[in-house]
Amino acid sequence: MDELIKQKSLAEHIVEELEKKIVDGALQPGQRIIEEALCKTLGVSRSPVREAFQILESRGFVVREPRKGISVARSTQREAEDIYRIRASLDGLATSLAVEKQTPEFLKKLKKMHEQMIRAAEKENVAAYQQLNEKFHGLLINACENPRLIQLIQNFDKQTIRYRMAVSSGPGWMRNSTKIHAAIIVSFEAGDAEAAERIRKNSILGQIERFSEIFKNGEEK
Repeated sequence: MDELIKQKSLAEHIVEELEKKIVDGALQPGQRIIEEALCKTLGVSRSPVREAFQILESRGFVVREPRKGISVARSTQREAEDIYRIRASLDGLATSLAVEKQTPEFLKKLKKMHEQMIRAAEKENVAAYQQLNEKFHGLLINACENPRLIQLIQNFDKQTIRYRMAVSSGPGWMRNSTKIHAAIIVSFEAGDAEAAERIRKNSILGQIERFSEIFKNGEEK
């Protein structure tokens, strides 16, 4: 049993390492991941590596091709749009549940973070704004108090990270984003779960419009 737990934790560690490289762009779409080379680099046996591949394949990060082995998954514009639509629905639901479960202390945290985001936007500090934005929505998601929903969102969120900088950029983006966050806070103040869900869902769906800048001829650049 101890050996099984050790192997599982090792496989999870490999998953985290490869996920990070894929998200950061160190491993590019279509790039092969050689099992033997990875085993040598990490100093591990084939068993945890193969288990890690299975997990990554189930999450859509890699694909297994006959006679070619494992490679980083390519995305078409249609696939990316589908991922965003699913994430929009999941995030919207979590935001709605967060409204119903909110406390005065939670609302204060949201407002304080929003104030920091406004200052970052005024200074045009994109890096700081992105970090605060992730924390803001992390608070919303965790506040739904639904572990299964939180896990689903985290899985889909990882699949959208590679597109995030492209869709969350451009003139006036941060200013518009702060307005959307302000509207979310107003819906929390009013206890309007339906409005909060609609605002969050539409804000994610609106990002799909920029996919034409990421994809060329229907495939990921």
